[in-house]
Amino acid sequence: MATHSDRITFFRCISCKDNKNVEEYALFYCEKCQQCFCRECCDQHHDYLFRKHVKYDRANMRYWPVSKELEALLLMCERHTYKQLETFCKDHSQLCCSKCVSCSHRKCKNVTLNSAKKQAADVQELFEKLLINMRKLRKLQWCCESGIQDLKSSYHGQERMVHKMNNNIKSTMYKIGRSYLKKTTKVEENKIHELMHYTLFNIENISLNEAKMTILRLEASLKTGVETCIRHHHELKALHELLLYSNDKNKKKLCFIASQKCKNKIQQVESYLDENSVKLECSVLNQTIQVTEQYIVKLSGLGRLVKSMNAYTDIELYLSKLSGLVRVLWHTDLVTVCGKSEHTVRIPSDTTTCFITAICVLPDGRVLVADWGNKKVKLLNQQYQVVSHFGVIGHPQDMCHITSSVVAVTVNASKTHEVQFITVRQGQLAEAGKLELQHTCSGIVHHHGDRFISCYYALLKYSLSGKLVCSLYQYKSCRHIDRCAVSPTGDKLYIMSYPESKLLTLARDGTVLATCTDTELVCPQGIHVSPAGQLLVCGGVSESIIQVDSEGKRKLATLATRERDGLRNPMSVCYSSTTSSIIVGQQSDNNILVFRVE
Repeated sequence: MATHSDRITFFRCISCKDNKNVEEYALFYCEKCQQCFCRECCDQHHDYLFRKHVKYDRANMRYWPVSKELEALLLMCERHTYKQLETFCKDHSQLCCSKCVSCSHRKCKNVTLNSAKKQAADVQELFEKLLINMRKLRKLQWCCESGIQDLKSSYHGQERMVHKMNNNIKSTMYKIGRSYLKKTTKVEENKIHELMHYTLFNIENISLNEAKMTILRLEASLKTGVETCIRHHHELKALHELLLYSNDKNKKKLCFIASQKCKNKIQQVESYLDENSVKLECSVLNQTIQVTEQYIVKLSGLGRLVKSMNAYTDIELYLSKLSGLVRVLWHTDLVTVCGKSEHTVRIPSDTTTCFITAICVLPDGRVLVADWGNKKVKLLNQQYQVVSHFGVIGHPQDMCHITSSVVAVTVNASKTHEVQFITVRQGQLAEAGKLELQHTCSGIVHHHGDRFISCYYALLKYSLSGKLVCSLYQYKSCRHIDRCAVSPTGDKLYIMSYPESKLLTLARDGTVLATCTDTELVCPQGIHVSPAGQLLVCGGVSESIIQVDSEGKRKLATLATRERDGLRNPMSVCYSSTTSSIIVGQQSDNNILVFRVE
């Protein structure tokens, strides 16, 4: 849909164009002069000379001249922009061009273009819904903008709190340390001083860096919210004007198309508002502030703890524990597996063994799994029992979150490659649209309005609207890029080269930052980045799950293996913050493995 700047060229002020050589948005049309004018030119020039001429404002656009460009915009198919809308599929309530019909609606029975006269009450109802949703978007936009300012204030407050608490701890530790240092050698004294400085430096820097990263993530999310609200608002305004323009008895076909586009857009906006308004109005700052306050409260008791120490070894032990405290509080330490369970994901309608290629965890702890073998996406409850499933046209490869209740799934069939959007509503899975692609698609990840899709030979960047932006990384020869992932802050992208058994870390512009290889990373398959930045990778042939450092340079730990944990060709991995567990999907296995971690 056109934005504000796109629409100016359709009806611009003729006086501004001729006299000032600028394109100004026209607000009035003079029937006698057959020209459009902005408010200033209309008041100061036109009305001064031709006060009795009949003028029409934008509320009466049906009396404005025929604009071929505007009609072309209205008739343009949103999916195939080079085609005009010709029919309407009643089975799917969807406007179609000839390409849409041949690709997706050949079996539909009710495919016609209903040019019946629209009732005035129906059009008026659409006008009212458009205006209501435009006001709601503005309110949500203001809420996001206010949240960005609150985040900045919150960080400065946290910074002061951490500095103050560290100064208190430092003072207490030095007072107590001095009484013990009299009894120690110079070497031991220097060692204690070094340990104190190092520990306190780490506490302050790790705390503030983690707080800053959290706030940057939230701020980026809010900025995306502002941009999305502005875009939706412009699109609704454009549709409002298109409906006004087409609301005439001589434009029945245009009016019908405009009405259908309005309904579809209103539905999208209302869904977006439902998913985001409550979350933002309740303040995204609460979680950040609560975590910081809990951290400060825990530190405030350290002075009392230190006073109970009786020897140098107690101080050393205390400082060692203190140096790891922040990492534990902020969940950046190594993942440690402390238990395992198995759960079946096979259902009676399955025709073959399950092949779980992707896993997503919803905010409430429910789990979505992509079953490649049975061409299904399955919803599991908190006890990992299948409660709903949704069939897709081909084999699902990968899956990622779009919103808290919508996921995108890459699907490949014999001649079809697409991203299928699936929503979770009232415990059931339903279709939420799709994006057709001209290439195969394996991995997918979404981050703040950008979608990254791997297509075996390249990593491609798409816009939110489904437009190909650029190729970020491409092999010169034919190689296999299987899955992709993105860091929580969005500054790093991770891709896996299947035949080379490599994990590549890329900058946002596609520059290679690091390459990781390991004996337990043979033919890598699944990859996942936790909200805290922990990078988990499946070694398909080596049958292992490993944790890699966030820079993508080296293995930090082996979390699970075939010999120790019974892994069988792991294909997908996902971390659940809700249950503090790692969920693993396997090839040709009806069970998923759930590892409890700490």
